[in-house]
Amino acid sequence: MGKLKMFGIGMTVAVALLAYFLYTPMPPEAEEPYRQMAFLARFKLVLGLISVVDMFGYNGVEMFRAMRSVKPAVDPNDTVTSLDDRFDGVDVRVYRPKDHSEEFLPALVFFHGGGWVFGSRDSHDPMMRKFVRKKRMVVVSVEYRLAPEFPFPTPVEDCLTATQYFLRHAKQYKADPERVGVMGDSAGGNLAAAVTHMLSSLHSPDLPKLKVQVLIYPAMQAFQFQSPAYIKYTGSSVPSLLNSERMSEFWLRYAFGHDFTKVNHMDLLSGKHLTADWLKSKEARYVDSKNLPPKFRGDSTITNEVKNDTLSRLLKPVFLDHRFSPLLADDEITKKSPDTYILTAEFDPLRDDGFYLAARLRELGVRVEHRHYTGMDHGFLSIALYKNSMNAVGEICDYLHKAL
Repeated sequence: MGKLKMFGIGMTVAVALLAYFLYTPMPPEAEEPYRQMAFLARFKLVLGLISVVDMFGYNGVEMFRAMRSVKPAVDPNDTVTSLDDRFDGVDVRVYRPKDHSEEFLPALVFFHGGGWVFGSRDSHDPMMRKFVRKKRMVVVSVEYRLAPEFPFPTPVEDCLTATQYFLRHAKQYKADPERVGVMGDSAGGNLAAAVTHMLSSLHSPDLPKLKVQVLIYPAMQAFQFQSPAYIKYTGSSVPSLLNSERMSEFWLRYAFGHDFTKVNHMDLLSGKHLTADWLKSKEARYVDSKNLPPKFRGDSTITNEVKNDTLSRLLKPVFLDHRFSPLLADDEITKKSPDTYILTAEFDPLRDDGFYLAARLRELGVRVEHRHYTGMDHGFLSIALYKNSMNAVGEICDYLHKAL
């Protein structure tokens, strides 16, 4: 057989294997199936490259960070201007409309997602500009320090520091300090909710209160990882960039930094830490599947895995801390939450966290608007390829017109 023919056969096999590896079947309810498949194929390719980099002894995390942190080119005719600044030692980027008048505008302090490990003000720059174009406001994007180099509580403390600074100095940025909210996506939603709770516990009468919080597919609890969504979106073929395994690893990197490997993430997913005292605690009722719509309740039964008391004792001080798991905050703290907008996506292990939170806030009398995207995947708001990305930005801005 000729060399050229052998090469052709080899290339055909390689392409077929690559196509098989990159293909993700989309459920019938997917709203943008071809775009979603295209994005997930690209994402899988990046994950494969990271695995190869790690295999050769290099740092795949650093490579992915570098890829995600390239500052996008800005159109000189853009109607949004930005300024990189520092708030009490925390790097931020402040966005505002170019043609703003001397009036003081409403403002949002934004915390990016990325599992507390990835992401930056650069990675979310296009999203921030969309918001400012759609609604005339000031947006502060916070560059908090990342795990595993800076594990909990450093990231949330950076976010709190930046928010306090902005509330005290909002007028310097032509923002109305009485019309400031927080917003975050995924891990950033976790940070936004935690900052809200921490501010309400400071008892600083001179500090303006937050007007609103916008939580976009937020990670709200590390109490248990056997919700119907965590169970459903397990494995490599889930129709989302985030699966349960990846999310549990993010939680561990955030909790323990470089020591995250001392806990097997599969032990979290199988519930080995859920000893009797965990399940009898007051926090257990916050993650009861009865708080979910009937169609989502599914099989969330705790498995019969042998429980690990040592693991439970190791995790409890961090995992049950409301700064780490905002859903678990006491009623006295949670009921002080400002008006809240929650966005959830169907194809997402974090889906149920948003529903748990919405149910709890309503029970405590907090005004909540909850928008669930039935055919979309985790992270879709920051993916320009998706039509629903812009739709969601528009809906959030419509809400902010009323609430902020």
